[in-house]
Amino acid sequence: MSARAHVDRRLVLQAGAGALAAGALGWPRPAAAEARQGITDTEVLIGALGQLTGPFAFIGAPARDGMQLALEKINAAGDINGRRLPLLFEQASTPAESVAAAKKLTESDKVFVLVIASGSTGAAAAADYVRSAGIPTYNIFGATAIIRDPFARNVFHGSMPDAGVSGEGMIEQAMRAAPGAKKVGILAGTYAFPQSNLKAIQPRLEKRGVEVVVEQFDAAARDYTAQLVSFARQRVPVIMILGSFTEAGFAIKQAPEKGLTDVAWVLDGSGTNDAIVPIIGAENTRNLWGYFNAPFFPTQTDDAMVNFVRIWTAKYGQPPQGRPNLYDMVAYGCTYVLAQAMKKAGRELDWSTLMAAWEKLDNAKPSDLGGYDVIFPESVTASDHQGNKLVGPARVVDGKWRVVW
Repeated sequence: MSARAHVDRRLVLQAGAGALAAGALGWPRPAAAEARQGITDTEVLIGALGQLTGPFAFIGAPARDGMQLALEKINAAGDINGRRLPLLFEQASTPAESVAAAKKLTESDKVFVLVIASGSTGAAAAADYVRSAGIPTYNIFGATAIIRDPFARNVFHGSMPDAGVSGEGMIEQAMRAAPGAKKVGILAGTYAFPQSNLKAIQPRLEKRGVEVVVEQFDAAARDYTAQLVSFARQRVPVIMILGSFTEAGFAIKQAPEKGLTDVAWVLDGSGTNDAIVPIIGAENTRNLWGYFNAPFFPTQTDDAMVNFVRIWTAKYGQPPQGRPNLYDMVAYGCTYVLAQAMKKAGRELDWSTLMAAWEKLDNAKPSDLGGYDVIFPESVTASDHQGNKLVGPARVVDGKWRVVW
């Protein structure tokens, strides 16, 4: 089957709680033959899952596009040890769909390697399954500890760092925004990624002697009146927002009328997005701080970023507002890292040789295979599969986010 045929096959799964429960009853360990599934003389089939619809499609759709862009360039530049790399991408929005998609790709479609490109919700849902199945799995977005702990030899993590790294990055930005602050507000979503950050950030702040005021909201909320009024009453000088750019945008836009007129805002990696600027207005970005999980924003004029946007636009056309975004970049960059691990594994590729080669990657980056370095380099060892431990401090400059070291 061609790469194009694979990528065009996107089945919307209807997996309910019953299917999830049935799948959880027992996942068999793979037979030795399955360690070479998805491999032919000419191809190695990559499977991926992510959200193509719903409120988190801004993660999954760019993931699919970024992966396919990288694979197109890798395949055009020459095969990987005599084999091309086609992609099969499955829609998965809910936890049940994520488990069902992982099982389908692994057991029915027989992909060789699985990429979880659905953020923390999908990663958390699929974590137990992929550990049990033993398939080499690349978690490129999920910060949740559930996918990272306990350690599993077959699970690797991309340039999105764990919640401890990103949480510390947010704290440093908060302390820059409000030097000497003794009280910090945290506005956190109730879903997986914000909760992972909350669990990492709150104890770290308290250890510094900072009083933490926590308010929470459901995914895709639009009214933050109760939470903002609480922060105003507590007189917090800085508020961390753990949520998407749309959630953060609505909260910041509503804040002045709730009494928060002189507060600094620190956004997490999913909120630090150029698309938030038109929501809140460029005039309201003076006290906006954040961090980015890549060395550049898509709007920066560094050579790597300019070239990435050029090839992205050549493939997908004039980008809509907010695209390409972080998830395009990470998916593209991590796909090059995966291809390098496969290349190092050699022609006698199987699950064991891939994992052994992956664990020897040191400072791996897209340019090693001719791509553009729009992610932080990744290094992996046999005991540490956290590929990256860097985040980039960010501010809005002339209406656009920038990584500012």
